[in-house]
Amino acid sequence: MATLKNITTTTTGSDRLPSGTTAERPASPQIGMMRFNTSVNEVEYYNGTSWINPNTGAIAGLGQTSATAANSAEEILRAYPASTDGVYWINLPTDGARQTFCLMDRRFDGGGWMMAMKATTGTTFPYSSNLWTTANTLNETTQLNRNNADAKFHVMNRFAAKDIMAVWPDIGQGGSIRGVGAWTWLERNFYGDRITLISFFSTVDRWFVEDAKQFSGWQAGVFSSQVAVRYYGFNYIAPGRAARWGFGWNENSPLELWPLGQNTSDDVTGGVGLQTSSWSAGDLIGCCQDTTGINRQARVEIYVR
Repeated sequence: MATLKNITTTTTGSDRLPSGTTAERPASPQIGMMRFNTSVNEVEYYNGTSWINPNTGAIAGLGQTSATAANSAEEILRAYPASTDGVYWINLPTDGARQTFCLMDRRFDGGGWMMAMKATTGTTFPYSSNLWTTANTLNETTQLNRNNADAKFHVMNRFAAKDIMAVWPDIGQGGSIRGVGAWTWLERNFYGDRITLISFFSTVDRWFVEDAKQFSGWQAGVFSSQVAVRYYGFNYIAPGRAARWGFGWNENSPLELWPLGQNTSDDVTGGVGLQTSSWSAGDLIGCCQDTTGINRQARVEIYVR
């Protein structure tokens, strides 16, 4: 085979690069090889280690195949800012490449979210379920979407997260993020250090965040309340009224915030992973509320990044 050197193209038309699928890449590529990848519709060149998109500097087809799995949805969005919501391949510690539903819509606090779990209106994810604390999955391969269903993904078990977001598709619009067509909760840097959700939920004890009525995800008429305790955070524990992520309320004197207020007879609960009635998610009134919310089970989707 002859080697051509110092080629000059004088035509005003175009040259056509060699093309083929990812599987048809050269078996023994050499540095500088360039081709058009028809699997991901990108130009790519070989840098000695990986096939690279020359426009982004990222691995060509990042997140599109198991061989080009990304480390996170944020990494994909940085390399390909026009990425849309959908299923991408993500490298998860211990597990390797896994198909993952990613919420790329930048209206959701910049996007780059990976679905950890979702719950329909039911009792699959009560506070006591080991789905919160064990490295198991539920409908992992059949519910990679935003459909109304119960599912838990290895993202919840393996990805050490910094931010967490809840999307409530059947409540209405508002909450922590406005203008996205659903009610939302958002906590950036929710623990201080990156942590997997199953480690977080199995080890933290009443991770208090703030006065529930100051939380952007609470609003009268959406989630119910009582006048005292007003706990908002994670792994709230009270007799019969525990919540994995949500609220703790009481009306008894003294009318103070947790932990000073009495929380031995809470009558209202709301959030995700509820002990009362074993609800997966929702807003539930026993009595004595000072504001009334939806007072029913609700759908929820939990994302991390």
